[in-house]
Amino acid sequence: MDAKYTHAREERIDFMNNREKKSSSSSRTLGIIFGVLLAIIIAAVTAFLIWFFVFKEEKKQSGLLTSPSKRVFSGHMKLAQVNYDEKLEDTSSQEFRDFGEKLQQELETLYQTDPLLTKYYTKSVVTAFSEGVIAYYWSQFDIPATDLEMLPEFSEERILDALESGIQKQRRGIQPNDVKIIEITASATDSRMARIPTEEDCFYRLEAEDVEKMFQSPGYPSGYEAKTRCQWQIRAAVENTVIVNFPNFDIEDDCTDDFVSIFDSLSPDYSQAITKQCGQRPPSNPLEVVSSGNIMLINFITDSSVQKPGFNATYKIIPKIKAQTCGELLTGSKGVFTSPLHPKFYPPAVDCKWTIKVPEGSKVRVKFNMFRMKEPGVDVSNCHKDYVEIMDTKYCGELSSLSLTSETNVLDVMFHSDESYTDKGFTAEYTAFDPKNRKMNLFLY
Repeated sequence: MDAKYTHAREERIDFMNNREKKSSSSSRTLGIIFGVLLAIIIAAVTAFLIWFFVFKEEKKQSGLLTSPSKRVFSGHMKLAQVNYDEKLEDTSSQEFRDFGEKLQQELETLYQTDPLLTKYYTKSVVTAFSEGVIAYYWSQFDIPATDLEMLPEFSEERILDALESGIQKQRRGIQPNDVKIIEITASATDSRMARIPTEEDCFYRLEAEDVEKMFQSPGYPSGYEAKTRCQWQIRAAVENTVIVNFPNFDIEDDCTDDFVSIFDSLSPDYSQAITKQCGQRPPSNPLEVVSSGNIMLINFITDSSVQKPGFNATYKIIPKIKAQTCGELLTGSKGVFTSPLHPKFYPPAVDCKWTIKVPEGSKVRVKFNMFRMKEPGVDVSNCHKDYVEIMDTKYCGELSSLSLTSETNVLDVMFHSDESYTDKGFTAEYTAFDPKNRKMNLFLY
């Protein structure tokens, strides 16, 4: 091969120094990173826009898309100078409508003592009446998006202050035939439970009697739908309490989405809530609740798309004296006692005292085989709501075991439940304990 041909086929080769190599590598890396970030940003923006418009459309179709932030408070008003009429129990009666509208106007006037509440006040709705005369209501305030910094101002304390100030002002100018409000309560309420009984579907008024009756969630047992809003008002004669048993209970596990909320009232007032439940309960451990008086309110709320069977329930009366009678003098070498109506949930607003007395020279040993008095937001080191008190110490919450020995042959066991949130309570057994008998001591342990 001649030299001329060889020269023509030669290729030029350039060598890069280290600095140039690093620069080129960095450029390629930056380009790759930028491309990946750009792709992530585009995907995120696309996903957000899809979510936003789908979410907006779903909210629009469900009627939940509103610009203001809603705050709802509920409670009851105890009235004077009013003769009770049973027609007030019928939400379709003219008497209910007329008296309800009168009290709704009165509530609007009461809120006028607070300029902030007046500015955002939307409406009040009277939902029921009971003997006493007691009217049950809820009030709504809508805060627009431009004023959301005002939300913390809408507290229960502020609402109550305004109502009580308005009542004091009202009393100074009250006329002989005017309705007089002598007591009022207000509690922050889940707006999904704010119902208008004269307009809503899935709103029921039930009368409890000696004979067991039944009601159930919509669609049971095939399954309930999302966005269900149901309410049952249960009443009984004044000398009775209401007991409701849920032999079948299976709803979604998340209590923020789907739940049953039960009240010792005809208003969804959390200061008088008996319990809030979700999930599944086996038939061997049914949910059974009892009111302190002759009324009860049950709400069924669903938001999730998870389809569950729901529940069926029975209701009847228990004489008030039976539901609220508890505590006694216990003698003998051993025995058993329980919280009121166990294994049902104990009623609200009950106080009991058991005095256990064993022979002289012995002491009392008490063992709680089951102990459950759980309540939302309660510090178990304080036990300021529901509790068992023994030897000046209060016990609450859920305890796997609790055994105590008295200092003498007499031991007092006190049980207290307040007006809100009840539970299964306890079962306990006691035994006479002879401190001088070692064999007996070993046997008891």
